[in-house]
Amino acid sequence: MENILELKHITKSYEDGINVIEDLNLTVKKGELITLLGPSGCGKTTLLRMIGGFDLPNSGEILLHGEDIGQLPPEKRPINTVFQKYALFPFLNIYDNIAFGLKQRKVDKNLIRQKVKHALSVVDLEGFEKRNVDSLSGGQQQRVAVARAIVNEPEILLLDEPLSALDHKMRLEMQAEIRNMHDNLGMTFIYVTHDQEEAMNLSDRIVVMANGVIQQEGAPEEIYDRPANIFVADFIGVSNIFTGDVTDKKRARFAGKIFKTDSDLPVGTRIEAMIRPENVEITGAGEGAIDAVVTSDIYKGSHHEITAEFGKYEVTVYGKSRVETGSTIGIDFPREYIHLMRHDMDMNVFDGVINQDGSADFTYFTLAPDAEFMRDKAPGSKVQVVFESKDADLSDDPEAGFVTGNIDAIMYIGDHYTYIVRGDNDEDYYADDDWLWNMGDRVSIVVPQDKFRYRELI
Repeated sequence: MENILELKHITKSYEDGINVIEDLNLTVKKGELITLLGPSGCGKTTLLRMIGGFDLPNSGEILLHGEDIGQLPPEKRPINTVFQKYALFPFLNIYDNIAFGLKQRKVDKNLIRQKVKHALSVVDLEGFEKRNVDSLSGGQQQRVAVARAIVNEPEILLLDEPLSALDHKMRLEMQAEIRNMHDNLGMTFIYVTHDQEEAMNLSDRIVVMANGVIQQEGAPEEIYDRPANIFVADFIGVSNIFTGDVTDKKRARFAGKIFKTDSDLPVGTRIEAMIRPENVEITGAGEGAIDAVVTSDIYKGSHHEITAEFGKYEVTVYGKSRVETGSTIGIDFPREYIHLMRHDMDMNVFDGVINQDGSADFTYFTLAPDAEFMRDKAPGSKVQVVFESKDADLSDDPEAGFVTGNIDAIMYIGDHYTYIVRGDNDEDYYADDDWLWNMGDRVSIVVPQDKFRYRELI
C-alpha cells in the first residue's frame, strides 16, 4: 500500500512550555485502520487534532500525498472527524444532520439525497431519516456521527474515542460495525482509544504512545507477543514481568531461576522477562520449575485467573479449572513464550553544572555538595549525576524529596512496582517501590545522598 499521510518530526507544546508531542515520526498507509493507543495525557488526541487541522504543530511537517498540509484549516483538508461526544445538531433530524456539510458546500439536492441514502445504508440506519437525534440510542447516535463524516467522502476518517460513552456490550457491537465499515469503504481510518482490547479488536496497526513519544508500532499480534519495552508489555493486556540478566547463550536468570529462552541478546545484558498468563503452564507440586502457593482464584468465565506467590515473587496464571487457595502448585515458563526485553528503566541520568558553594545545579533541581566529588572541581564545571530506580523511594511529603511530580505510569515487575514520575517541568524520573501508588498521585522522589553518583563532563 502507498503512503497517504506522513508525520515528520512533529513537536507540540503549549504556553507552559511542556511538550505534549516530542519529535514524532509516523507514516500511515492508504486504506489501513491504524489506532493511536495510550493512557490519558499521552498526546494521542493532540496528535489527532493536528492531523485534522484543529491544532497546529510547533514544528515538523504533516504531509498528505507528499504535500504539506500542516497549516491548512480543517475545512481545507480532505479529512473528517468523529468526535467523542458526536457533536450532532439536536435541532436537526437525522437526514439534515448527515446532509449539513453537503448543504454548506451547496451540493445539488438530488446528489445530496443519493449520498445521504448511501451513508445511511453503510451505517445500517435506512429509514431513520426523519427521526430526531434525541430519540436515538447512544450506538445509533454514534452511527449518525460516522455517516455525517463519511458522506463527504474524505480520504481519511479520524475517530476520537467514539465508543467511550457506550456500555461494554454496545462497544463490542460497534467495534465490529466500525471494522466492517472500514473494510467496505476502503477509507483510511485513524482511531484514538485508551482501551487496549478495543485497539486489538479493530486495528491493522497499533501505535502505542506515552509522554508524547511512540513506544512501539506494529500489528496487534506483534505488540502483544513481542512488546518493545516494559511499558508496552504492562499496558497491553496482563503480563508477568521479572527483572534479570542473560547468563549464557539463550539462557536467562529471572524469578530466582535460570530458564532457556529463544532470545539472542548478548550474555550479561540486563533484561526484563515477560510471559503472558495464558502461556504459564500449571503442573503438580514438585513437577514444575517453580513451586508456588495459590493466593487467589477468580473465575473469569473463559478461564480461572490464578495468583500465586513464590519467595518474593508473584505470578498470574490462566487455568482451566479452580485451584484451592493456599494450595501449592508447580509452574513452568515454556521457552517459546518467554519474551526478553532490554532493561531500560533503571538509570536516571541528568546533566548540570557546579555552583560556587559546591552544590550542583541541574535543569530542574539542585543537589547538595558532595564533598568527595567536588574536591578540586571549579565552579561552572559540567557534571552528570546518575541514580538507579531501585535507590529512589516515593513520598507523599513534597518536602521529603529533591524533586516533585505526578505518577504517570505504573508497572508491576514480579516483586516490586516501577514508576515513571512526570516532574513538574515535564521531565521523567524512574523509581521502584514495594508499595502500590495510584496513577496521578502527587509524590516527591527521595534518594539518599550516598546513592547519587557523579562524574565530570569534559
